[in-house]
Parts: sequence; structure tokens; C-alpha cells
Amino acid sequence: MNKKTISRFKAILKRCIIGITTVFVVPYATQTMAATSYATQASPAQLSKLAYNMNANMAQRNLNTSEKNLYQQLYNIAKSQTSLYDPSITSTIQQYESIRSKIRQQFSTVRQLAINTYGNQSQQKILLATNAFILMYYDALSRNNPKFFWPNLGIFVANDVRSTYALTFSLSNALDPLNVTNGQNIIIAGMNVPTLQSTIAQANNELINGQANVMADIGGLSIMHQHYDALVLAQQLTGYGSTLTQAFQLQKIADEEALRSGIYSSKFKKLATDAAISFGIHEQEKILQPMWDKPIMRDFAKINNFMLSLSLENLGLRGDIFVGINKFKLIFTPYLIIRAPFTATNLANVQHRIAIARNGFNVLNEWKQNIFFAPWIPIYQAEIGRGNSLYQPVGAR
Repeated sequence: MNKKTISRFKAILKRCIIGITTVFVVPYATQTMAATSYATQASPAQLSKLAYNMNANMAQRNLNTSEKNLYQQLYNIAKSQTSLYDPSITSTIQQYESIRSKIRQQFSTVRQLAINTYGNQSQQKILLATNAFILMYYDALSRNNPKFFWPNLGIFVANDVRSTYALTFSLSNALDPLNVTNGQNIIIAGMNVPTLQSTIAQANNELINGQANVMADIGGLSIMHQHYDALVLAQQLTGYGSTLTQAFQLQKIADEEALRSGIYSSKFKKLATDAAISFGIHEQEKILQPMWDKPIMRDFAKINNFMLSLSLENLGLRGDIFVGINKFKLIFTPYLIIRAPFTATNLANVQHRIAIARNGFNVLNEWKQNIFFAPWIPIYQAEIGRGNSLYQPVGAR
């Protein structure tokens, strides 16, 4: 198959996918095109079929009664954070580890509740329920500790990861008919269909585990901050790295400003944002980078680049942060999206992710003080925190 023919096939699929996205998403200009250093071998008919199947799988659905009951149970667990702190534990380190351990136990409960609702074979729906719990948890953390800013952006980032789950599930399930007919000979992003589907499943499991680990850690830090002075935590949690020490030192400065001018002052918000950036760096370096270093995530990056390049970057994970609920539905409210810096294009690179997060925290802080944007952000967060209108692709299994 010559290069000219492959390019024509890609153009066909690009038009199909762009047609899909414009139904659900307000189009936006792109900044950079993803790398295309991978092989794709498929006929025009196969690519058209793939685009059609993705369109069908990406359609959004409403939860049924049993699912609504499940999500209400998840919401109730997410709100129940007061019992995580144990006043009988006198050691700061032991208290921190105890809280993180209890949060991880909550994930086991969440998974079992999801299995009870969907069955053990519905791994995609179980994963989406787990992500919904994380979103609800971040909303609860934000409300329980309004001086600790990290969850304010974290909830929207975690929701963007949810959109990636929806997209990759749709792609993987859309490949089933092709796999049955000629799965070994069709090559997408350098992989045959069985390998591609397996990579998507494994990578999504890595992503949800990474999200869970970050939530357990951030949850622990936020709850500790509700019971200990930030400077005490900076001094007694030094074994977890200098970045965490610096984060609590910055949080202490923000806390002192809150006492002087209140939590609604612009000066406090800037200081709390600086602290949130440092907490974010800690999470990126200590928890997320080991995940991104795994070979399976490098393969996943190829799939992500495939979706980005064939959809003018409308489909895929590239570092932009959607400050909203569900971009696959018609949106009649302000469409807020924080663009990733032009120089931060590699999500496997810790410095690029830190740059994206720093920019995200700063822009979100500015928007929360903008008379046009500020009223909508808490509305979006509250809806996500209740599990309402989240990404629920009909093709999820």
C-alpha cells in the first residue's frame, strides 16, 4: 500500500471523526499536530466502518435505576470523610498512612458495589464507576477544606481522563467487527487489532490505578491539613520528599493570609494556588511518573497520537483541560477549556505535565475571579461531584 493511498484513507477517517465530534463538541482551533510516526494499514471501507462504529459507541446514555442507586452509594461514601481521621493516633506519619490506607479500602468497597451492579465481566463500566467515585471525592475534598486548592483543578483533570476512557472504549469496541474479519492484518498505530484492544484495556487499568493512587494521597494530605498546622506537616512529613515539604510551607503562607484577609481575597487565592502547584508537582514526580514510565503507557501514547492526528486533535488526551461536564453533549453554557502550553506536548514527560498543571492552576484561579466565567465553574464542579451528566458512552461494556 503506497503512501498516497494511506494518506487518502486517513483523510477519509479524519472527515468521519470530525463529523462525529462536531455533533457533540464545539469545535476549537488546534495548537500542534500529534506525531504520526506509526503505521496504519486498512482499507477505506474498514476505516469508514471504524468511524461509524466509533460514532455509535460514543453516543451518550442515561443511567438506569440500578446505576443511579450505585452512583448514590458512591456519593455517600465520598462524602463520608470525617471517619478517616483517627484521634487515637499520635504519630503524624502513622496518621497519614492510616488515612491513605482507609481511602484505598474505600476503593475496594466501590469496586465491589460496581461488580454487584454490572457483573464481573463489565470491566469498562466498573472502571467508569470508579472514576465517578474519584470525581465525587475531589468535590467533597474541595468543600470540606476550601483552603486546600488542589482538588479544584483535580476534579476537571480527572474528568478529562474520563473522556479518554470513553474515547478509547469506543475505539476498542468499534474494532470488534474488524477483528472478526481480518484483525491480524489491519494495523492501527503500529498494532494489529487484538494487540490494540489489549493495550487499551491494560493502559486504562494503569490510568485508573494512577488516579486512585493520586486520590488516596491527595485525600490524605487534605484531611491531614484539616487537623494539623501546615508548618507541622512540612516539618514532620519530610520523608516523603522536599517537594511536599515546600508545598506545605507554601500552604502555611496561604493559611496565614486567609486569617488576615479571608479565603475570598485575591491574595489568598494566589498563595493557595502556588501551594496547589507544589502539591501537584509532588503527585507528578512520586506517583504518576512511575506509571508513565511503564512500556504499556508508551504504547498507549501511540494510540492517543493516532486519535489526535486523525481528528485534528479533537479526540484524545493532549493536556488541554476542559472546565465543564461533558463535551460530547450539546453545550449551551460557556465552553471553558484551558489550553496546554505550546511547549508541553508529551504527557509521558514529567516536566511537560508539570507545565500543564501549573498553567491550569493559574488560569483556573484567574477564571474564578472573572465575572463572566466565575459563576459557571462551581456549577460544573457541583454537577460532576454529584455524578450528573458524566461521560457514559453507550458502547461501554
